[in-house]
Amino acid sequence: MSDAKHEFDKIREAALAADQALADALSARAKAVSDLAELRRREPTGYFTLPRDSDVIGRVLEHVSVFPKDAVPPVMREVLSACASLLSPIRVVYAGQEGGLGHLAARTHFGASATLHAVESAEALLHEIASGHAAFGLLPFETSYDGAVTQTLNLLARSDVKICAEVPIRRAFHLLSKSGQRSAVKKVYAAPSALAACEKYLTRNFPDAVLFDTHTHLVAAQKAKDEPEAAALGTEVAAELTGLTVVERSVEDVADLDTRYVAVGNDSPPRSGHDRTAVVVALHDAPGVLIDCLRPFADRKINIFRLETRPARGWEFRYLILLELDGHITDRSVLAAVEELRTAGRYVKVLGSYPRTKER
Repeated sequence: MSDAKHEFDKIREAALAADQALADALSARAKAVSDLAELRRREPTGYFTLPRDSDVIGRVLEHVSVFPKDAVPPVMREVLSACASLLSPIRVVYAGQEGGLGHLAARTHFGASATLHAVESAEALLHEIASGHAAFGLLPFETSYDGAVTQTLNLLARSDVKICAEVPIRRAFHLLSKSGQRSAVKKVYAAPSALAACEKYLTRNFPDAVLFDTHTHLVAAQKAKDEPEAAALGTEVAAELTGLTVVERSVEDVADLDTRYVAVGNDSPPRSGHDRTAVVVALHDAPGVLIDCLRPFADRKINIFRLETRPARGWEFRYLILLELDGHITDRSVLAAVEELRTAGRYVKVLGSYPRTKER
């Protein structure tokens, strides 16, 4: 009996020590978030953001061993939500519909503590930032099916805002309803883009359902919430905002279509050690000028992982070339290469440097 009591005392002490360590860790994270809130108060336009909730949860999952892994996400979401409440909300705008991909990109990158607002166009988004009405904005930058978004590239090439982050988003539409019962679905609400993306799925699985167009993904979800026999096609953020249940995930006819958004603002993030820099160039019309454009980077062994040409709408030249290269603009070799590039280009603009996300 004495051995068992001794063993129990050791277990009890270990549990109490773990409780204390957990309390200390919670306080340390809250202190870090409070310090971030103070920094944002002093520098309201600075790009200061903590790792995304999903990244934090992923890292915790990698390190836990005995603690049940399926319990980690709900526990960590409560911790992260409580910490987010300590932050003063920053105003973030996104181009597109409420509940759409732009909304999802903004929610994914800036988290629950940000105040998110939709604007009708990329031009309106840049005006919100330039006028100080918003700290950051989210714009579509590249799609997996059509490459660089020409309008975004042309606008950023003319603007003083800087790219400060990239946010890849999978274009996925889910079937949502209040009950979560597929057999109950007699009508489907959806925005036109969702109906077009899921046309074959709806024809195959709900041939008798009545389809209704809505103005936005969020309106579709709200209508489905009020009708027991209705469902909606929507994004993850539309489900989150309305409390609907996901009946079936990723019902779009063509999978693996991604949109890479960029967060833009008046400030650039510091070097992370794993950065990329976006540069837009308009070249002189002469033989060998493209080779002259690339040579400064090749000479310094700087990898250009993406080169794309887009029409230069509203410019005196015909095309803009987008270069995305490894490294930060404050790296000596990158800065020297960009300065040398100016001798080959009619127009050279650094759009920003930002931490790399995982390779696509």
